[in-house]
Amino acid sequence: VGRGCLAGPVVAAAVVLDPRRSVRGLRDSKLLTPAARERLYAEVIARAAAGGLAITFAEGRLPGAELPRAAFAAIILPNDVFLACAAPGEQAAVLRACADALAPGGRLALDVAGPGHWLDPGGNDEPILAFSGDLEAGGERLTVWHTRRDDLAARTRRLHVRYELAGADGRARVAESEHLLRYVTRAELGAMLAASGLRALDTWGGYDLGALTNASERLIVTASAA
Repeated sequence: VGRGCLAGPVVAAAVVLDPRRSVRGLRDSKLLTPAARERLYAEVIARAAAGGLAITFAEGRLPGAELPRAAFAAIILPNDVFLACAAPGEQAAVLRACADALAPGGRLALDVAGPGHWLDPGGNDEPILAFSGDLEAGGERLTVWHTRRDDLAARTRRLHVRYELAGADGRARVAESEHLLRYVTRAELGAMLAASGLRALDTWGGYDLGALTNASERLIVTASAA
């Protein structure tokens, strides 16, 4: 599952791989060089084709992307992708678009920040080391810093991301991006789902599917189309 909201246009995808035939070097796309991503993309597609699968990628952003109506058995909005829809009314519009695209009885799954990972203005403007490690391709080392500014009244987080890539030759490259996220509560999410014609099903507080508590770092909700 990808998390495009921190590095550009939102992209979410999932691929099931054979654990007996691992793809060497496959990892989070943000930790790969462009050349490594292209190489791994070609290998994953080739393996899928060899197994009789046809994969089609549609580039776009919800709301606005042209999705066929009543065509999907499942739609997944993973790892805070939904929060990146921060413009006024955009989150409700995304849910309406998902409702239109789901087949009857289809399922929607949303994965957003939970109560234990809520906005915290006390940490505003403090750099946080999000990742530091060596990349398998090219002997490069990537360091990622996050700096946030939380607004409790607006329920938004302005996130600044700094990528520092050090090459094996000692040369360094830096890239920066900024993103606005709008946080939602369980009650607000439930109201938006109902207004979109979706019926809330299950609620969990983590990837282990445990109960949602005030300490839960994730809020995972599933819903079904009428």
